[in-house]
Amino acid sequence: MDKAKQHNRLFMILNCLALGIIAMNLTAPVHEATHLLTQMIAGAKPVLLAFGCADTVNPTANIDNVFWKIMYAGSAALMNIVIGFILLIILKKCKLGPLSRPLVLLMTLMHFSMGFGYFLRDGILYQPGSDNLGDWAKVLENFNGSIVLRIAMLVVGCLGILFVFYIAWRQAYHFISDNNDKKERNRVASALYLFPYLCNAVVFTLVELRGPVAQDNMGSFLIISPIINVFGMIGFFWGYMFVAHMVKPRKDNVYYFSPCATKQPVLWIAAVAVILFDVFVLCPGIYF
Repeated sequence: MDKAKQHNRLFMILNCLALGIIAMNLTAPVHEATHLLTQMIAGAKPVLLAFGCADTVNPTANIDNVFWKIMYAGSAALMNIVIGFILLIILKKCKLGPLSRPLVLLMTLMHFSMGFGYFLRDGILYQPGSDNLGDWAKVLENFNGSIVLRIAMLVVGCLGILFVFYIAWRQAYHFISDNNDKKERNRVASALYLFPYLCNAVVFTLVELRGPVAQDNMGSFLIISPIINVFGMIGFFWGYMFVAHMVKPRKDNVYYFSPCATKQPVLWIAAVAVILFDVFVLCPGIYF
């Protein structure tokens, strides 16, 4: 590989890393903000909004009715799924550029992963009567551990995560000029999926060490954070594996353009600024 190609590959990786960091900040805080707003609609007073949690007190609505049993704790995962479908429509219908298309794709996968991930994870890990930390584990507890609801959650979660795998596989080929070139598929899939996945898992686990969950209960944090950051975004890893190594390429060439492989220092600075904002403002939390 000559120097120009090496530089192009490096820039593509750096651009996708920066886009992955920005995309995560347009996913997890949206989830927590949805919790905060939903509970405020129920009459609760806001206490805290942070990168990985939101807290309110004293709701005035009747949270024992069916609507609030679901929405009080479960609305954020549902919002992630709704946003995921909106972003997917944008991916399919809109003409996007070499930076905006990867950003929208990464956000789509993250929102779907977070939304469907709560159904799957909480359906598996729910323990009756325990201090269930997951959003939909709390919903399940509100319905006394209903086996019908739990099965429905597992089905929706499994199908949703498989859908994430499918989107990651299919959408990657919009960035590959020769579907049968395994080296190109590996270059694009690693830049688009693998490196952002590994970077975000490390960066946001470390960043959230400053967060309220880590400060209050380090033991719970060390369990929750890897589950969310590593297993919760596992679609990125399998998207890379499918495209680069496992699944036979699509026969039709759906090439649009490669991810931006030019030097984008403004984008990199923006990603660093976002991380600093997380470290010093959003992860410690905004108190009301």
